[in-house]
Amino acid sequence: MKKIFPLLIGIMLLGSLNSCDWIRSRLGMPTSEELKQKQEQITKDSLEKAAKEQEVAQLEQLRLDSLALIEAQRSALKRYHVVLGSFIMDNNAERMMRTLPQIGYEPVRLQFKNGYSVISAYQTNSLPDAYNRMYKMFALDITPHDVWVYDTQQNLHF
Repeated sequence: MKKIFPLLIGIMLLGSLNSCDWIRSRLGMPTSEELKQKQEQITKDSLEKAAKEQEVAQLEQLRLDSLALIEAQRSALKRYHVVLGSFIMDNNAERMMRTLPQIGYEPVRLQFKNGYSVISAYQTNSLPDAYNRMYKMFALDITPHDVWVYDTQQNLHF
C-alpha cells in the first residue's frame, strides 16, 4: 500500500494540471485553444474563397449573357436600315424613337461604336426596298436631311 500511495498522488497531481494542454505545451504541440483558432481561420478562409469563386462565376455568367444578347440582337437585325438620324445626345434619340411610332414606323436604335445612337425607321433585307422607303420618307415633315441606308455588314454598330 505504501508503494501505491505515491503513485495515486502523482496521478492526482497530473490530473489537476489540465493534463492535455499542459503536456502538449511542454512537448511543443499546439494547445486546444490554438487548434480551435486554426480551425476557425481555415473555415473563414474557405468561406472567403467560396465567396470569391461565386463572384467570379457570376461575373463570367453576366459577361456570357451580355455577349449572347448582343449576338442575338445582331442576328435578329435585318441587313439594310433606313436611318433617320444619328444622335450623340440620348434625349434627342429618345424623342425620335417616340415620334416614329406615331406615323406608323417601328424604330430600332442601333448603338454605333463611336458613341452615336442611330435611329432606324425601316429595316429590310432588300436594298431596292430600302431605297424606295428612304425616298418615301423624304416626304414626311419630320424627316431630316441626313436620311441614309445603313448596311449592317459594315459592322459599325455594337
